[in-house]
Formats: sequence, structure tokens, C-alpha cells
Amino acid sequence: MSQTPLLDVRNLRTHFYTERGRVTAVDGVSFSMEPGEIVGIVGESGCGKSVMSQSIIRLLDYADDVSYEGEVRLGGENLLQLSNSRMRKIRGNLVSMVFQDPLTSLDPVYTVGDQIAESLRQHRRLSRREAREKALELLRMTGIPSPEQRLDEYPHQLSGGMQQRVMIAIALACEPQLLIADEPTTALDVTIQAQILELIVELNRKLGMGVLFITHDLGVVSEICTSVKVMYLGQIVEEMTTAQLFANPLHPYTQGLIRSIPRMDGDRRQKLHIIAGTVPSLNDKPQGCRFATRCPYADDKCRNEEPPIATAEEGHRLKCWYYEEISNGLREAVGHGD
Repeated sequence: MSQTPLLDVRNLRTHFYTERGRVTAVDGVSFSMEPGEIVGIVGESGCGKSVMSQSIIRLLDYADDVSYEGEVRLGGENLLQLSNSRMRKIRGNLVSMVFQDPLTSLDPVYTVGDQIAESLRQHRRLSRREAREKALELLRMTGIPSPEQRLDEYPHQLSGGMQQRVMIAIALACEPQLLIADEPTTALDVTIQAQILELIVELNRKLGMGVLFITHDLGVVSEICTSVKVMYLGQIVEEMTTAQLFANPLHPYTQGLIRSIPRMDGDRRQKLHIIAGTVPSLNDKPQGCRFATRCPYADDKCRNEEPPIATAEEGHRLKCWYYEEISNGLREAVGHGD
């Protein structure tokens, strides 16, 4: 382990200002990751995963109704305090991002080669010819068939899997220290999903870059991630190694996510477990534990007092008042809160 983390996030908060007042979509998130590590961020839709990842590289800066608190340190610099011009030099260079839907991220009026070359010419000052040669090399590296032909094609001429490979090629053009992948395989069929995941792992090992992998798919986490952070309603409620996630999840929300994975019992599929209730609105967050309104173990203390971060074992931390009693079977389910 290096003494200085690749990415160090401390007490990050992202506020949106609406007609109903200030809404905090990311609320006190803290974590760090080492070079070469693949960290998974998991949780239901609306838990704050994407807003958190976009806040890290300030992709929300274009909006006048957004503000940040805390620290996001990459290579010793606090990204939240940098000028817009400095951030433009960092995005696509030191840190890059791959989004869920490549077709909406790629420009339809520019060829694939031009879009890959743009980053190289801006950050590495390559000539047009050098950038084109590097773009071709990147297409080969990401496994696109007939890369010489694809270089001069437009995004709509490519399949979804090839479009996502182009997005990865653009993200890796300047060999970033950190790659943020925001559900990059969700819109793809399972065969292409597996190929994209294998590609990300291969490039992680080859280039030594850190990967922050945002997903709602725990199966993906089990395949590629070294550690995982579980988010709920803007907070990290549990963090652990991937082995700990599947062997001994302690937070009731994480336990619910694990039980929600489809399973087979012989030739028959087991009944699918459902976490009761729905995620509360950001305008009406619970006063205590964020999960209290859906937790079968919650009592008045849970609903009124926010639990501190507790350490269960090395590398395993969570926010729950009764995780020890639940783990030891000493606390029974008492309902679903409100």
C-alpha cells in the first residue's frame, strides 16, 4: 500500500438548490482508494452513486444551483478548490469517466477517430497525424474489430458494444491515473457485458490505473472489485472487501441487497426477496438512520438518532446501531419502521 492514496474523499457533500430549498444529494461521503485498486460503489437507483462520482470531478459545475463541501484529493490536489481551467486539464487526462449510455455521450457529427484524437491533441499536444495513429492503437487495444475502418465511421454506425469500447478508448487516451466507470455495461447484452468487464480488468492490470466502478449489479462486483462501498440515500452505510461483502454483510440494507440476488434451488428459482418500502425523498430524509423507514430491526432510537461509523473488523465499517445483535441473532425483526 502506498502512503498517499490515489483518491482521498473526505466528508463530501453535494447540495442542489431547488424551489423547495436546499437538497443534499451526497451527504458526508468519505473513502480512499489506492493506485491499481478497483473499488465498487453499489446501491439502488437514486442512492447518490452517480451524483457522487460526478461531484468528484465536478461535472456538475455547469449548473448554478450546485455547491460542494469537503475535500476530494487526487495526487495531493483538492479538486473542489481548483479553478475551472485547471479542472479542464485534469478531466480526460489524470482522471476520465465512462458513462452508462455511450450513444448519448459520443458526438454524432464527428468520426470515432476525431473524437479519440481530440483528447490527445488537447492534453498531449500531438499533431493530427500522431493523434490519429494513437487513436488507431487505442481501438486495437480495446478490441474493436476492423479498427482501421471504424476510425472513420460515425457513432451511429457502430453497435452498442463497439460504442462503449470507443468510450473506453477515449477515456484511456491519456493513460489516466483514475477511471470512473458509471454503470458502463447496463445498456449492453450479457455477452458484451462480460467482454467490457474483462477489458476493464485487463487494462487496469496493464496500465495500473485505479478504477471506481459504479453499479447496482452485485454479480459484477464479485467479478472485478477488490472492495466495495454500499450507498443509501446519499451516504456510505457499509464498506468492506468484496470477500466480506458476500461472506458476512452486517448492515440490514446490504443484507437485503444480497438476499435480492436471484438464486436457483435445484431446477426451480427461489422466490425473489424484496426490500420493503421505497427510498425516501431527499426532501424528506429520516432524522436518524437513513434506512430506518425500511429496516425490519429499526426502533425509535434508529429513527431519531443517526448511528456513528463503527468498525466491525479490519477494512469493514458500517453505520448501524444494532449490527452486533443482528449478526449474533440476538435481535429479532420488529417491523418495517414507518
